[in-house]
Amino acid sequence: MRTIVVTQDVPANALDLSPDNTQVVIAGRHVFKIFSLDESGLLERANLRAGKHLNLNFSCNDVVWNPVDDNILATASTNGAVVTWNLNKASRSKQDCVFNDHTRTVHKVSFHPSEGHLLISGSHDGFMKLFDLRRREATMTFTSNAESVRDVQFNPHQHITFCAVSENGNVQVWDMRRPDRVEKQFTAHGGPIFALDWHPDLRYWLATAGRDKTIKVWDLHESPTAVNTIQTIASVGRIKWRPNTKYHIASSALLWDCSINVWDTRRPYIPIAAFHEHRNLTTGICWTADPSTLLSVGKDCTVIQHWYPDAVRPMEDVNPAALAVSALGCLSAARPNTPATLPPPTTTPTSPATPQSATPSPRTNTLGRLVGSGIGGESCSSRPMVSKVGLAQSAVGGTLSTQHLIMSAQQYILTGRSLTEICEHNAAIARGLSRHQVALTWQMLPLLYRGGGGGGGPELLPPAPPSHQPPPPPPPATTRDDAIATPDTIQDPDQRSSRHLSGGDGGGGGVGGGGDTSGGLSAEEGDTETDDTDTHDLKLTNIASGMTATQDFFFGDGEVSQVSFEYDALPTLDPALDPTLDPARDWTLPTEAFEPRQDILYRSPALPQQFTTPDDMQDTEGESSYVVSGVRALGGLTGVDVGVVGVGEPGWECGELVAEMLQHYAALGDVQMAVTCFIILGHRVKGLLEEAQVEHWFMSYIDTLHRFQLYNVANEVIQLAAFLPSVMQLNQQSTTVTLQCGRCNYTLTKNSLVCCKCGCVTGTCAVCHGVVRGLYVWCQGCLHGGHMHHIRDWMANNTACPTGCGHLCEYT
Repeated sequence: MRTIVVTQDVPANALDLSPDNTQVVIAGRHVFKIFSLDESGLLERANLRAGKHLNLNFSCNDVVWNPVDDNILATASTNGAVVTWNLNKASRSKQDCVFNDHTRTVHKVSFHPSEGHLLISGSHDGFMKLFDLRRREATMTFTSNAESVRDVQFNPHQHITFCAVSENGNVQVWDMRRPDRVEKQFTAHGGPIFALDWHPDLRYWLATAGRDKTIKVWDLHESPTAVNTIQTIASVGRIKWRPNTKYHIASSALLWDCSINVWDTRRPYIPIAAFHEHRNLTTGICWTADPSTLLSVGKDCTVIQHWYPDAVRPMEDVNPAALAVSALGCLSAARPNTPATLPPPTTTPTSPATPQSATPSPRTNTLGRLVGSGIGGESCSSRPMVSKVGLAQSAVGGTLSTQHLIMSAQQYILTGRSLTEICEHNAAIARGLSRHQVALTWQMLPLLYRGGGGGGGPELLPPAPPSHQPPPPPPPATTRDDAIATPDTIQDPDQRSSRHLSGGDGGGGGVGGGGDTSGGLSAEEGDTETDDTDTHDLKLTNIASGMTATQDFFFGDGEVSQVSFEYDALPTLDPALDPTLDPARDWTLPTEAFEPRQDILYRSPALPQQFTTPDDMQDTEGESSYVVSGVRALGGLTGVDVGVVGVGEPGWECGELVAEMLQHYAALGDVQMAVTCFIILGHRVKGLLEEAQVEHWFMSYIDTLHRFQLYNVANEVIQLAAFLPSVMQLNQQSTTVTLQCGRCNYTLTKNSLVCCKCGCVTGTCAVCHGVVRGLYVWCQGCLHGGHMHHIRDWMANNTACPTGCGHLCEYT
């Protein structure tokens, strides 16, 4: 036996085998032939597309051979006709009966396994019809309540039942004796279902395939249960179980993939065999009685007999070692079992364990220690390989833990406050989760967009709590005439010049001085500050140049030179009133007025500040400038309010840097940080990133939130993506529920309690028989329902439907 290829003039859409497996029929829009199967290959035996009156009845979507009489065929036509063919007719045309009961294209036909005169069809009009070839008419009609029935097939183990799949993703199991109601119905796929196939050996196993690129195996014994799910790379158009094997199933794609894959349902990720002979899409597949022979037709105008030993084995070419991390932080590693004949792996202090026959790789890392000899140890062999799988779960707060993502998503603020408040709150959340770099990023954003380069002035930090420590010893007194060395000329920090204060703990109206202005002022009562760095010298010249923009503001000769001070008029400096004062002391206002009264939290360079006259000072709340008000170091002396205004003109453009930061977090896999920052910054970074890239971030983050069942957070993210129409539409897709009348299946209008067709009251409760106004819950199996609290109370003590229909409902 070998692989045989027969080329035709036109493509075929379907094929089927005769009951004795000696003949195969192929059918299409322009082809209808029968081939015989023998040792020499495929030989054409008959061409049924012959005669003078060729019409659309010869244009076939599907063909099936009668399992009882091998002279009877049936086809599904594109014009809505179901045609039977009798090969024993003496005339040239073998057409026997034509049934025109369907109004649209017929997709599938299927003969009864034991009663050859019964034929069922599924059409695009949403109906299934059972034909009796003896009476030559349709005896029963089954309504699917769907737009299109894509496949229909009798159960080979229970002949009174058949299964149908439709474009709405539902699977229906019918009893042919009860055409008025479906026996079982469930949603199997997230899109149209194109094919189904009953297992040849297991009574309750059913395989389905559809547009969602999956093949699912269902156990219908009691309630439908998904036994296995196979993920493919394209929409699946045809599936067939392999005979004499329990877990093998063949499939062909509806788009893109021209191969025929054979899957083991227990290992659903890589096919165990693949046939690559077709050069275009495969339209039909069929196994013979021999599990080593597979027949197929395709759009490349070929009929191919595949020989299973000639198939490609993708499973044997994959790496036998694997590592995966789940969404919940669990780590799984797999490696092949090391044969007992191989020597034990050797271990060196500087390299992970590797087999003796393997050469240590410089790229070997911790992964090699996890899987032992499974990485780099031995090459993949052609024989089947048994793997060991190990599972490790990450501890809460560990490296692989996802607790920080869940907590951040639940506690982050995305809108409703100012930029500074949002960033401070999110930084506190990140810091509490030990994500210090993320917290630092949140702290930098308001500095960029309200401080330096972002176009706004820096905001004052909140005042530090008062210190309860005793003041340090007073420094030596200096006057304005004393020589004050610059930071660059003083090598010893202890030798730095002392700073005189204009207000201490007991007086002064400056920032941080909460005392009375009538208190005495002395250098001995003040505080001193010595800084070990050379970046925070608090002389007025350095303040004006912007070197100490984050410090408090000090005033001396350079700023208040126009103000004349009458020292004799100061009551607090009169020795007669205050005997503690030294009359010989020089009370000239020093160059540096007073020390800061709060800790400096963020030491970062800022823009040069412009000091204006008191006439120009005003309170502003915009982002382009800031005002430090209440700085009245001389308020009690002169009655003049002194303020400092800093105009926050951007010194550099930070948008490109922020965009690069978002891309950096996305490259690290932290789409949460990229998306939340993008939402908060909004128009500031909108034009700096590609829309497709941002859309990908949003889709990934929303999918992650759905995986953790954070649906409220995901909905908030969708609502805040107003500039991404494709993301905004997620709330408007797949959210429509169409209600139908339970008696006549007529679609109800919005807010309608009475069916417009039959006049019966709809939406009644199965428990109290009253009309349901508000939340309505129903069983997807029998479609009965009612008030949520009534159904919940009923199902707490019962398993059967309250209507008495006999269905075993489940309330979840």
